[in-house]
Amino acid sequence: MTVETRAGPIEPELETGDSASSPKPRRRRGRFICFVCLLLGLAGVLGGWLGNLWIAFDVFGQFSTQFWLIAIAFALGFLMPFARVLTAITVIIVGLLVIGIIPHRSAATYPAPDVKAPEGTRIIRVMSFNTWSGNSNVDALAAEIERNDPDIAVLLEFGPEKRAVLERLRAKYGFQEDCIHLEHCYMAVISKYPIADSESHAEWVGPPMIRVSFGKELGGLTVIGTHAIHFPFLRAQLTQLGQLGDLVRKLPGARIVMGDFNATPSSRMLTSFEQRSGLRRLDGWLPTWPARLQIPQLAIDHVFASEEVKSLEQVRIGGNAGSDHFPLVVRAAVPIGP
Repeated sequence: MTVETRAGPIEPELETGDSASSPKPRRRRGRFICFVCLLLGLAGVLGGWLGNLWIAFDVFGQFSTQFWLIAIAFALGFLMPFARVLTAITVIIVGLLVIGIIPHRSAATYPAPDVKAPEGTRIIRVMSFNTWSGNSNVDALAAEIERNDPDIAVLLEFGPEKRAVLERLRAKYGFQEDCIHLEHCYMAVISKYPIADSESHAEWVGPPMIRVSFGKELGGLTVIGTHAIHFPFLRAQLTQLGQLGDLVRKLPGARIVMGDFNATPSSRMLTSFEQRSGLRRLDGWLPTWPARLQIPQLAIDHVFASEEVKSLEQVRIGGNAGSDHFPLVVRAAVPIGP
């Protein structure tokens, strides 16, 4: 007797590791990506340090904070058991948001809390504002200056089209100087105190600058506004800031230098200026650019002062008023004449 059996098609057995749904290849891929990106982040940090040897590498120094963030994010991703790349990207996004939010947590307000002037000094509020050449919102600029109510303000990228700002503020800021008439020197200084002397330079070894000096009301204080060249002209930028530093060191008395240096605190550019000028930087690490998305990433606007000038508060940002930079505002005590 014959017995027949029925059987369906026999499925081949899958060997371990052959499953298409196995997460192991994806995990290995994620770990490899994290490792490569970690190396790239560290290479950026190293590149910034190499700027001390060869100025062309200083462009990496401008982004040291971001390169460290990348390195840390992908190091964390590499150590994760899963979702490695996603973790790293999330850390980077959160980190960039934190960098951009930090300046807003201490934004400048007016009226500011009372502070007492040390004996023999006068408190002044100074403001440095790159108004941006593409910004034609005269009303917003004037309103932001009025809101912060500085005693002295340096205005950069301030072309002829913005002269209406000067006229609008003339009643409050009766003492004004500018170098708008010079090519590549679009700056102005407005003050509540009489200006005793002034000069401006555009075509010299240093960066475009405007200098104003005050009388005994401010103890002969000198204020300089400047706007340095930027990448890719790194060698020219280093020369400019070095020459400006040499000039500032020779000036007598209390000095304040502020403006757009197009250099971050981690760059050789700023270190060189600080050493050659003998000034100290008041702003610490405060991102001011780019401002239009309200999450600035780079600290390229700065306020420097000589030892005679005593900072009474941390430097703060104002509103951008249509500019791609946030202004810097700080109160300081300057010695007054007898």
